[in-house]
Amino acid sequence: MEFQSGEWIDVYRELLPHDDWQELVRIQVTQHNYPFEVKLLERPVKQNRNTYDLSDWTALSHVIMTDTSQLKTFLNQLEIEQIGMSVESKTILSIRKHGQEIVCVTNNSVSMYGVFYEELSESGTEYENFFDAVLPYATFPVEVVFCGRGVLNDEDSIHAMTLTDTNWQGVFEDRLLHLLNRKEITSGFLQTNYSKPSRRTLENFMTEFMLCMPYNFIMTRDVNGRFGMLDHFCTNGKIAHFGNIDDIQHA
Repeated sequence: MEFQSGEWIDVYRELLPHDDWQELVRIQVTQHNYPFEVKLLERPVKQNRNTYDLSDWTALSHVIMTDTSQLKTFLNQLEIEQIGMSVESKTILSIRKHGQEIVCVTNNSVSMYGVFYEELSESGTEYENFFDAVLPYATFPVEVVFCGRGVLNDEDSIHAMTLTDTNWQGVFEDRLLHLLNRKEITSGFLQTNYSKPSRRTLENFMTEFMLCMPYNFIMTRDVNGRFGMLDHFCTNGKIAHFGNIDDIQHA
């Protein structure tokens, strides 16, 4: 199985059931050696919200971290308020190594550089490809977070589930098929008054909640902290693996 690195992965914090962004930071830094340059930045009150230049942001902290205990203490004491996916961030935690940013935490996301990608097979449905690639190497139980924000209203578009075996289809049918009854669901990208299927099936669900729509995600995490994510908006149809990289490469 071929893996690639040297890319960014963006994980929205709303997809982390426990908002454990510190854990993702820990996973990233363990792939490198100390020291690290750590900056905590705050957006100026009067700055244009559409401005992405960080040069005028206020540095709340700028530290060179030299060991694990120092970084752990810093992260444990740090609170970065979580906000919605589409809201502009006001706080940024940036960790760099040799001038290269390796992880960045904002109010709504965690961005990680150098995460390994696994190419998806072109055969079968996207959902089947994802679970066929992830579950054979997972240690159960596996947390699954499904986000249908590209189709559903924001307030209840994210659904967290647990898999105890490889039967993800049964869990999806039990937990997600009812979403086909939602009034705002449309067929494809255009708003239409189409007739809903009389019999709800997983095939119906996959058609309505296609992953190529922005902000639609599937994210998994097993008990050993091995992650998988499928999101066409950010990963262009690849599976992102971030966790124990040695285990992933030899899987």
